[in-house]
Amino acid sequence: MNFKYIFILLFAIFASASEPNFAKYDGTAVILDVNTSKRIIYGDARADERLSPCSTFKILNSIISLDTEAIKDENETIKWDGVVREYLSWNCDHNMRSAMPVSAVWFYQELARRVGGGMMQIGVTAAEYGNMDTTKTLTDFWLGGGSLKISANEQVDFLARMMSGKLPFAPRAVSITKEIMTLESKDGYRFGGKTGSCGGIGWFVGFVEKDDNVKVFAFNIKGEGANGVEAKKIAVEYLKEVK
Repeated sequence: MNFKYIFILLFAIFASASEPNFAKYDGTAVILDVNTSKRIIYGDARADERLSPCSTFKILNSIISLDTEAIKDENETIKWDGVVREYLSWNCDHNMRSAMPVSAVWFYQELARRVGGGMMQIGVTAAEYGNMDTTKTLTDFWLGGGSLKISANEQVDFLARMMSGKLPFAPRAVSITKEIMTLESKDGYRFGGKTGSCGGIGWFVGFVEKDDNVKVFAFNIKGEGANGVEAKKIAVEYLKEVK
């Protein structure tokens, strides 16, 4: 899918009365201009509802893992443990560069083990990520039924801090994470995002930057069939259609 017009269209959002087409889902979306701090919210009633971040937590997990040197870089390979899981793309060796796009849960669970419970809690707290609660099992506190919760507003606040260099982590860790999130990059333009799916929740969160202009966004849907793929479709279609 070609995302090259998304940055231009994001500017149009701030003058547009149109809303995302959440269809059958209970949806909310928050878009924040990092430069001006102007925020647009659709589905206000749910923008502050805290839910499991699901696999969108892989963004912070990546930063913490790199910052603590639990993994050397985005190219270090972790061997597959041989356990056959539901997605074929998970059932092989992975590095961060390959695991992020296919959302390989086992890989990021291994990173969490390497980081350790104490350092993970310190990192999540330092990032001011949602309710900052990592107490329910080191390998699944961010998944459905886990203790970590975050709202759409908090997602964009976290992403804004990431994009503006205000997270308390090594710049290299943040830079690598932005790179492995990137879906398209050319001519000073970059579009990045991460899906998340668990327990009837779908997320798509990310950023668009062009030169010194940056916007971040979080789309969330709930209901039967809700998942990250559906949230991403809604987000991208909306960004493409805004005039």
